[in-house]
Order: sequence, then C-alpha cells, then structure tokens
Amino acid sequence: MSFLHPEFLLWLLAPTLILFYFWLTQKPLRTLNVREEILEKLRAPETTMGLLGRNTLFLLSAVLLIITMAQPVILDSTPIKGKGLHIVMAIDRGEENFELTRSLALSSLYTLLGEEIEVMAFDEKVYGISPRSNDGGILGELIRDLSPSSKRFNQMLLEEKLSRMDDVDMVVVITHQPIEGGSVLRVSSSADIINVHEKLLQLRDTHRLRMHIPLFFYPLGLAMVLILFALSSMSKRQSVSVGTVLILFTLSPDSGNAGILDFKLLADASQAYEAGAYEKSERLYGEYQLAHDSPQVRYNRANALYMSGRYARAKYWYEKVYTSDPLLRERARHNLKQSIRKIEEVEEQKKGDVKETARSEASTLPQGLKHVKRETKLFEW
Repeated sequence: MSFLHPEFLLWLLAPTLILFYFWLTQKPLRTLNVREEILEKLRAPETTMGLLGRNTLFLLSAVLLIITMAQPVILDSTPIKGKGLHIVMAIDRGEENFELTRSLALSSLYTLLGEEIEVMAFDEKVYGISPRSNDGGILGELIRDLSPSSKRFNQMLLEEKLSRMDDVDMVVVITHQPIEGGSVLRVSSSADIINVHEKLLQLRDTHRLRMHIPLFFYPLGLAMVLILFALSSMSKRQSVSVGTVLILFTLSPDSGNAGILDFKLLADASQAYEAGAYEKSERLYGEYQLAHDSPQVRYNRANALYMSGRYARAKYWYEKVYTSDPLLRERARHNLKQSIRKIEEVEEQKKGDVKETARSEASTLPQGLKHVKRETKLFEW
C-alpha cells in the first residue's frame, strides 16, 4: 500500500498528535485543592462515556481523516504503457568507415523499435532524413540507402539544431567523434548500444501509467462511525442531532463539481451520436471525460471514434476500458477486434494503391532503361 499525497501525513499528523496529547493529559478537577468528599457530591452520575474515552475516539477519528486525505491506494503490479517516446537518431555521414557507422545505426534502430523515432544525418550541415515514425522497415531502408560524405561534422551546428527540438525524450548520435553533453547518448561501438537499451528501459518505466485501487473510503467510513459514537455518548445538554451529523458527513466534497452543465454535456454527446455527428459526439465525450472519467465514458468515446473512421484512436480507447462489468468488457473486446480488422483493411488498401501506382509508373518507363541505384535524398534542415 502507498499514498498518493503523503505530504498530509507529514504536515498534519504530528501537530494533531501533539494537540491531542495536551488535550488528553490535562489535569482533572481532583488535582485542585478541593477535598474528595466535596468532589463526590459535585460529581454527576456517569451514564455516558467518559471524557477520556470520548477524546480518544476524536483522536482516532482525526488520524483516520488525515489518512483519508493522504489517499491510500494499492498499486497494480501490471503497468500499462503510455504514449510512445520521441527519440532522435543522428548519423555521422563523414566517418571514414561509414559502413561500420551504418551497421551501428541499424543495430540502434532495432533496439529502439516500438517508439517514435526521428532520423537525421549530419556532416558540416544537418539533414532531415525522416520525421517521427514507428515503422522500422521504412527507417531501416532509409538508413541503408544513406550515402557517405567526405566533410567533417560541425558539432556546434548539431547541438544548435537539437536544442531547437521540442518534446524529445532521448537523442542518440552515431559517430566515432567525441560528443560533449550528458543528455546525448553517443554510439561508437556495440557496447554503447547496451547503454542505449538501458536508458530506453528507464524512460519507458517513467512513461508508464499504473492502475491503483483506492482505499480512502475505509478510513473515512471508520472515522465517521467513531465520530458518531463520540457525539452520541455526550450528555443530554451536550448532545447533537444524529440526523444532522449524518447529513453533514454524507455530503460529498465533490458534489459541487457535478452540476447541470455536466449532465447537459453528456446528453449533448449522446444526441450527437444518435444524429450521426460522430466527430462532435467524440469531442463532447472527451470534454466530459476530463471531469468524470469512467469505463462507460471511454467506451462511448471509442464508439464515436470508430463510427467517424478513426480506427486507430478507437482501438486506443477500447484498450483503456478497464471494468469489472462482464457485459461492458465483452462489448469493448468485440469492438476492439472490429477496430483492428478495420485498421488492417486500411493498411491493405494503402499497400494495394502503392503497388498499383508503382506498376503504372513502371509501365511508362522506356524499354531498356537501366536500373538506377536508390539513394536516400538529403534535405538540409
């Protein structure tokens, strides 16, 4: 078990214990200069809980409320991967043994597969090779067709270009030249690829979402019961209405957040879906999800995405429907399979269009034209 906000335990628990220590250890009336016979005549018969017992209940309730504010949870042992990492790979074209550099670049690429990889090359200038992509096949072909250069690289220019890039999680530079800067991983041998893999595992661990099971309602409920007992044990002139206490403690602190506008937003999203305005429906469900996230809202948002033709985004939200409801879980699983099938159909259609275009272009070439070696084009960045 862990706490989402342990600062409440740090800043509130110690002052509360000190306050109740002085409260519980205050000197009783019998320590005054009054004879015991007089105290016996003044003391009322004890028909309710004593002051010490009641204060002890208040102390336990205060501690339980502080634990509630710290939000105890049980972390799920199965992490859920979040968004893909943005990794920049820069390849030195000016190496004397460029084939070795190309081999190291391909090995690093295979290590980083599964993430969003942006490839660039450099000598005395910096060239953009490929934007962010997770297609290892295309990136590998671009690196294999990369041509060497006889110019030496300009480190200051490379650092300047890299400093302008936003939202970069890791930079890998394939070169045998020394590189300054601790944030850049230099790969000059096979041993450096191991360091890249270890750094990748660390970044993946920090970019994962972990599900947790909330436990705050247990100490909160126990604190409410103890306070109810403590207030009910007071004498008649000090008693309070039990109904009033129950009403005060059943008021949710978040009840003011769920207003009429939230329900109207949910109703508008449902009406837009029924009317066929799926993009509007998905947008409204997304706004509602910011304040009231739930498996049902994620499922409805995924349905709107699917009907609007955004199958990849629909697949993402179907996978995020974590619920114990067997009916909702089965529906999400079925729709997830449909989304994957649609994605595969779109990919097959794209491949067919590419083949048809290549076939038509090949038919227009003059007969006897010799094959020209492919070479990756470089665009100065």
